[in-house]
Amino acid sequence: MKDRRVLKTEKAIRETFLTLLKEKELNQITVSEISKLTDVGRGTFYLHYRDVYDLYDHIETELYQDLEEIFYSVYPSNEPQNLMSLTEGITKFIYENRDVFLILIRLEGSAKTISKLKSFFSKIILQESVKLSGSDNADYDVVETIFTVSGVVGVLEEWLNNGIKLPQTQVAAILHQILLKLSI
Repeated sequence: MKDRRVLKTEKAIRETFLTLLKEKELNQITVSEISKLTDVGRGTFYLHYRDVYDLYDHIETELYQDLEEIFYSVYPSNEPQNLMSLTEGITKFIYENRDVFLILIRLEGSAKTISKLKSFFSKIILQESVKLSGSDNADYDVVETIFTVSGVVGVLEEWLNNGIKLPQTQVAAILHQILLKLSI
């Protein structure tokens, strides 16, 4: 476990970095600028990250690790209550981290970020569904997974970009209903 001071410093660096990313492109941000605004020395920054790109990668990696943790905390989702917990957990996490997701979409382009998200979920869902079902129809499993993940991620993208103006709990409930219908 990291020391509280280390965690506090990393959090301050990340918050400053994310604030700058709202105003500038990634390649326009310098370690000096982050260090100055965070009120830490450049050496302190380099104790935690190699450069701004490494910092960006850490933030993105943590998002996916957190999503994976949410997924595995309730998987397998073949129980309706587990599936509801999964949709609630994911929509809540995305809502709480909305600014970061919107920055990723802006910086990488929507298509690249959405593609990464789909690949991430497709991989873990496919691995888990094959383990659970022992299915010998891999082609069907792949197509079903891609179809389901694409639909859910598409809804989340629209919601994140304010195309769907519903509260997080309602989006989770609707996704839950749809996923239950698909599992019949």
